[in-house]
Amino acid sequence: MTPDEPADEGLDAAMDPAAALELLTNEQNRMQRRMAAGLPVILGAWGIAWSVGFTMLWLIDGLAPGFRMPLAIAVAAFIVLMAGAVVVSAVAGARMGRGIRAGASAAWTGAVFGLTWPIGFVAIFVLGSALLSAGMSREVANIYYPTASVMFVGIMYFIAGGVWQNWGSIVMGGWIVLVACVAPFFGYPTHYLVFAVAGGGVFLVATVVTAIWAYGRRDSGTGRR
Repeated sequence: MTPDEPADEGLDAAMDPAAALELLTNEQNRMQRRMAAGLPVILGAWGIAWSVGFTMLWLIDGLAPGFRMPLAIAVAAFIVLMAGAVVVSAVAGARMGRGIRAGASAAWTGAVFGLTWPIGFVAIFVLGSALLSAGMSREVANIYYPTASVMFVGIMYFIAGGVWQNWGSIVMGGWIVLVACVAPFFGYPTHYLVFAVAGGGVFLVATVVTAIWAYGRRDSGTGRR
């Protein structure tokens, strides 16, 4: 063996296409496992927020006259649950994206998509205020605000699925839009229960599915079965 042989062997190993492909695949799997690990947490937080939050709103009049949930308590609980889901999503999303550098195009898309959420909800609130000024009744407003918000969420999920080529997001978005179209026909306050069961339920189902997928990928990536 000559002194140059170890260097040649190292060079051959570094330029081996199979080894390079395996290294790239392992890195992709590692990043996918990191991204997937936070999805069940985010979806679960929203599933609980929708299921419990809308149920609380339904209890304001849903079991009347036998039982009435105080309006202040129901609304406060709904706001706290939604705010909690936002915080959980932000923290889990930050952890998922830690160490990942997005390209300029992806960063732009993500920034615009993220900014669309608050703009959309503010627009829904302003439109509702205008409708109230134009004579919309409080009973109709109780249907308008949650329905418009749920519809917006469904559309955003559908768009996200198209932008990031994710069929799961497209299916969820389509289902949520369908729920928003159907729920108002049940009238107040039953539409809240529809949002809790059919809307929150799809998040909880997605939580289970993504957990199985995420931890299944993690096990396969580490060689465990």
